[in-house]
Amino acid sequence: MRATAKWILAASAAVGAALLGGGPLTAAGKVHGFADAALAYTGLVIGLLGVGWAIWHTADALIPPLTLPSSLDQEPQLKGLRERIAREPGAFYGPYGTSVADLRTALAFHRTVAANLAAALATEQDPARREVISAKIEQARTAVEMIQQRSRGVMELTHAWHVRAQLRRARFHTMLGAAVTALGAVVFLAATGNAPAHGPKPAGGAAPLVTRAHLVSNAPASKPVRAVSAVQVSVSHR
Repeated sequence: MRATAKWILAASAAVGAALLGGGPLTAAGKVHGFADAALAYTGLVIGLLGVGWAIWHTADALIPPLTLPSSLDQEPQLKGLRERIAREPGAFYGPYGTSVADLRTALAFHRTVAANLAAALATEQDPARREVISAKIEQARTAVEMIQQRSRGVMELTHAWHVRAQLRRARFHTMLGAAVTALGAVVFLAATGNAPAHGPKPAGGAAPLVTRAHLVSNAPASKPVRAVSAVQVSVSHR
């Protein structure tokens, strides 16, 4: 799970480096005026905030959480684990109870029994009774070891579930940061895409440029010349 968090962190850092390193180069020559520059700056800031948001919350999954015996009963993000344990307590606590508190109580009890039996063995002279006491001490110590193993198992499971909850929260915030980064990219592209398509407009009062094509298209149509026959010419001379 920590490896997944490291991968998400590296990916977010790569996106931030691309935005910070490639954004200004992409905008070179495409930002015209203070309004476009301010819009491009806003887009970059929004994008970097999204990346920083993702990195901030993903890094939390890499910080080892403090897991205590009481964490299982108190941490709200461990509610799902508590419900699973409640369905099958024997799979987690064995025959020593149904909670972490029961494990602690059983551990203290068997340690006390082992200590009392060891004190009785030191003063016992009867070989038969010494053998019985020794067997009882071995049973108490075995119970102590088993309870400790159960406690370590529950603690390790609690720690892993805690890291799992942090990673899930980090994934949610990574998606949220990606959405914010996409919004910043859209704003930045909108700013850099406002370049004029046909060059600067003529200043007010300046005469528009007249080309030969305009003169030809605006010239009045000439009247058709009517053909005169040779007979009409001769009649007119008479």
